[in-house]
Amino acid sequence: MVFVGLGFLLFLGMAVPNSDPGFRLLNDPDRERQAKLQRTGDEVRHLVGEFHARLPRDQAVALGAAYARYSSRFQDSIVDQFRTIFDDALRKRIFIPIEFVFFDLGVRGAKADRPGLNGLRECLAAKAVRVAFFFSTNRLFRKTYRSLQFVEEQVVERGVRAVFVKSGVDTADGKRWRGLLNMHAMMDEFVVGMSADHIRAAHEGLLEKRLVFGTISFGYAGRPLDGPNTRRGKPRMSLAVDPVAGPWVGRIFRWYSVDRTAIDEIVRRLNTDPTVPLPPKSTNRTWTHDAVRKLLSNTRYRGCWRYGVTETVWLSSKDYARQIARKEPLKEVLIEDLRLISDDQWFAAQVMLAKEAGRAAGRKPRDGDTMSRPRVLNGLFVCQAHNRKLYVGGVHGKYMTCKDCRGLPIDQRPLYSQLPRTVALRKTCARLADLLRADSELVCRVVAACRRYASEIQAPDPTRTGAIEARLAKREQRIKFILRNPGETDADQAESEVELRRLRKERTEDQTELDALRAAASRVVTVPAESDVLQLIDELADVLVAAANESDAAGSGQVRAVIDLLTGGRIDLVQAGEPKRRRGWLRGRFHCRLLETVSAKAVGVEISDDSGEREIEIDFRNVPESVPTSVVAEVATLYESGVLVKEIARRLEMNRNAVAGIIDDWHAERGLERQDGRSRRSKLAAKHLEPPSYQLLSEKVVERANHGALFGEIASEMGVHIATVRAAWVHWHVSRGLTAPDGRTRRKGLIRKSSTKGSAGG
Repeated sequence: MVFVGLGFLLFLGMAVPNSDPGFRLLNDPDRERQAKLQRTGDEVRHLVGEFHARLPRDQAVALGAAYARYSSRFQDSIVDQFRTIFDDALRKRIFIPIEFVFFDLGVRGAKADRPGLNGLRECLAAKAVRVAFFFSTNRLFRKTYRSLQFVEEQVVERGVRAVFVKSGVDTADGKRWRGLLNMHAMMDEFVVGMSADHIRAAHEGLLEKRLVFGTISFGYAGRPLDGPNTRRGKPRMSLAVDPVAGPWVGRIFRWYSVDRTAIDEIVRRLNTDPTVPLPPKSTNRTWTHDAVRKLLSNTRYRGCWRYGVTETVWLSSKDYARQIARKEPLKEVLIEDLRLISDDQWFAAQVMLAKEAGRAAGRKPRDGDTMSRPRVLNGLFVCQAHNRKLYVGGVHGKYMTCKDCRGLPIDQRPLYSQLPRTVALRKTCARLADLLRADSELVCRVVAACRRYASEIQAPDPTRTGAIEARLAKREQRIKFILRNPGETDADQAESEVELRRLRKERTEDQTELDALRAAASRVVTVPAESDVLQLIDELADVLVAAANESDAAGSGQVRAVIDLLTGGRIDLVQAGEPKRRRGWLRGRFHCRLLETVSAKAVGVEISDDSGEREIEIDFRNVPESVPTSVVAEVATLYESGVLVKEIARRLEMNRNAVAGIIDDWHAERGLERQDGRSRRSKLAAKHLEPPSYQLLSEKVVERANHGALFGEIASEMGVHIATVRAAWVHWHVSRGLTAPDGRTRRKGLIRKSSTKGSAGG
């Protein structure tokens, strides 16, 4: 049995099928990995067989183990390493059994958790061998301290001899092996760093020449070039737009930034369409939320190709690599021929991504009812007193409340009332639609603002760019300070984490705005006609009206985008009315941004004027329509006669809450206090709309009881609990004005006082 390390990396993803034969297709990594693993295993077994033929086990002086590794998938040196190791083992007359041959394929030396190396660790821990062979020190670890630690603790301290064949290090030389191992490990670490610099420089040169380097982004492909092949014997490839995947990039951006489709919905569309190519590095052959988000934030689609945006930092304590963003990329090249998205569309997507990161989406309802729980306005409303966003709560998640307010006594809450989600959506959309259509001067203001902006953009204001750059520098300094000083206590570190998250979000927003300003310098702005602006205003209003009439509008992304533009993405709430049940409601306040909204839709830029923003108020209150006096009188009469509120609503074909409101108002007008519903129900003759089971069974129960059946026997016959039988017995008598005999009195008159099975009677 062969125990070998199968540490393979999933290098590149599954390539996208392409109809153009001029484009190179990448191999299936799973198939390539399995084929290489099988081939390597066969070659190792053959090599071990040759070694055993030259040195049988009974002629050896000791048993040994061998370990080999390579890190790149383009290397294939395992057998060569083992051949050198076996030759040295033959000279030393050390027999290496097949079960003690370990190797890792495509695993970097910085990683400590490797299948092959773990197998060697188990072998050493069991003290199954006397000698451990390695090809060279750089095949063990990249870090000097790790190589020294492994040899010292895992090998030497267990009485095992370590031999690094090519490095000339042998722990049998007790005086010199530590110095030699330290020197070689330091050189290995130095060479790795120097090689990385050379590789990066080569990649920058390939980017400058528009040649393929690294993983090709979705939407692009490599086209073979005439000339000499690469060192791996394959043709050199130039960067080109993929005719199959390229158009899908435009569709995804249009869905997200124009149609305002949620990322999760985009993922569903991509996965359900069999004609959509797969993204690079897709190991499970599906599109994911992260894949779409990375696509939307990729600068290459607007022609800006960057290399070295992040650097890989290996965390030894975690045994994995983390990508850390560099202050600026190592190389940046503008390639207009590879542009797939306009600057306006790309920057619009970045603004949406930045806002989406801090927006609370909320959980989906378990019962699937989104009509009574619309999610369109989640994260929009803020408690003005506590400056905190409202969260979903209340009965069945149909309301929104402030957590800080709920933690205070009732009489001290700034927001006593809860915000009904359906009322909030309906009132907000209806009011914003009215504001758009009611402003008779809006069309002229938009056209004038666009004309002014078109003339000013030719001479951009350097002070605005300088202000943003200064903010970016300050935030960068603050982020670095927090990273250097995270705090000592858990509370300090948690506070630093929150502040760091906020600063990074603001840095992203500032960088997006700065990039947009720089890109705007070359933009040509077309001043829209008045008829176009009027049509745009009508379309925006129609979107809002449709959302006001349908709680779960199909275009919820578009609705939220329009609301964010008009309100600035925030509506402050204060308490209105009395802080009492059915006496108070919430009032929303925001600054209306009509000009900015329409101009953003017309020319892609939010333009403001000197007229300022108007503060708008919305009362989130369900004001009932005037109820006829005759209906009020009929409701009061039925209520006084002892009819249930639900029954009144059923008879008059009204909403139960509307009936309850009429009853509350009727009592308030007369200065009366309405009786608690539970107390009133206990005194009514008819306490239920539908008779409960014990009432429906009362006739049968009495009939069987009169024939001498015990309550326990009746319960078994009817398949109910004995308590239901007793309740039916009492109800039958009470409903006829009789006194129900208790169990003891009834039992005295029975001939048979217990069942044959010994069960209790009644």
